[in-house]
Amino acid sequence: MKIANKDGFKYGEHAYIIAHELGTICVSYGNNEQEALDNAVDWGFMDNEVMSKEDYEEYSSNGWDDSYIIAGNASEPIWCNYLTIRLHKVAK
Repeated sequence: MKIANKDGFKYGEHAYIIAHELGTICVSYGNNEQEALDNAVDWGFMDNEVMSKEDYEEYSSNGWDDSYIIAGNASEPIWCNYLTIRLHKVAK
């Protein structure tokens, strides 16, 4: 299992499972889904989901904003059609 920002876990953060249609991509920590996704992108776990420059320009110019999200410190466009982010709950 790939764990993004495993050395950067801070008290109060939650673990989020990030997956797509083929299965789990990684587990990433954050205070919310966006922060966890940003961390996964920054750690390079979402590289396969980054849109090409041409695709991004076409989709943004046509207003197809529901097909991608902007994430990471570099504000990269990420395909999100099959992306899921779910809070990992530990059984007690």
